[in-house]
Amino acid sequence: MALTDSKHTNHTALVTGANSGLGFEAAAQLAEAGYGRVILACRTLEKAEGARSSLVERVGSDPFDTVAVDVADIESARGAAAELIGRGHSIDALLLNAGMVPGDAMTRSVDGLEMSYAASVVGHHVLTLRLLDAGLLDGARVVIAGSEAANNDLPGMMGMAVYDFVTGAPAGFGDTLPEAMGTFVRGSKPEAYVGTRYYSTTKVFTSWWSLEMARRFGDRLSVFTVSPGSNMSTNAARNVTGFKRFLFTKIMPAIGPLMGMDQPVSKGAGRYLQVLQGDGSFANGRTYTSAPKKMIGPLHEMTHPHLLDGERAEAAWSVLSELTGTASA
Repeated sequence: MALTDSKHTNHTALVTGANSGLGFEAAAQLAEAGYGRVILACRTLEKAEGARSSLVERVGSDPFDTVAVDVADIESARGAAAELIGRGHSIDALLLNAGMVPGDAMTRSVDGLEMSYAASVVGHHVLTLRLLDAGLLDGARVVIAGSEAANNDLPGMMGMAVYDFVTGAPAGFGDTLPEAMGTFVRGSKPEAYVGTRYYSTTKVFTSWWSLEMARRFGDRLSVFTVSPGSNMSTNAARNVTGFKRFLFTKIMPAIGPLMGMDQPVSKGAGRYLQVLQGDGSFANGRTYTSAPKKMIGPLHEMTHPHLLDGERAEAAWSVLSELTGTASA
């Protein structure tokens, strides 16, 4: 049951991808923590209202509002922001959870961007900046979903090494960092496409986004990249094929908990809430995952040089701003 006497009674939270998996669980936990309003941001209103019905049944109360947003679509993100601005509710906790693990074949968003990047970064960027510009995020805590894969230290059999421009020279995608990043996000070199590597690299972009958001707007809000850890019971691997699909959907759910490589969705969502309701022990702009070379367990601040690279963070911001028409931000 929701805690009606909570310190969060007058607080509003928003969760993207709230109709399933980690987003659904996080929305439930936010309601159970006593948030007075929890906005379910889903790709369609039908999905959002379906989630709302299930969540009301679970928590025994209805603090939920809904909004439709496809976070892989720039115009949809703009429309959702306009809708939320019209409602006028300040948002205290913003959980940018939506995303996907891509399959073997590259797909692109309606804006012509590689889909895993678009779904994880593009719409979230547009939505956040528009709400910030409208004064609805002042004092907020913002969490964007990260992954242990961004640390670039997972077992080689998972095929999740980041691309070279993340840690070294941009050769292979372009002659300069902005060129390499632009080529990556547009999927302009399909011959270099490996879905799991795109996913890992995209999650580095979320770390760079948090780093740059904190540098630019750290006096107004707090932003963190947080990995929920390995949660194989979600539908995240629905697009993966071949051996990787077998690994992610059969082997890992079966033996992962025994090997310290998988955990319940409730624990993954709880990591989001740990930072959203943080006590000041989490540093603005930083990335939090399991310990290096681990996939579950307590959150640790990551200090890998590539995740804290200000030059790359600024270059990634510039590319993203140009793509989304937010270059003045």
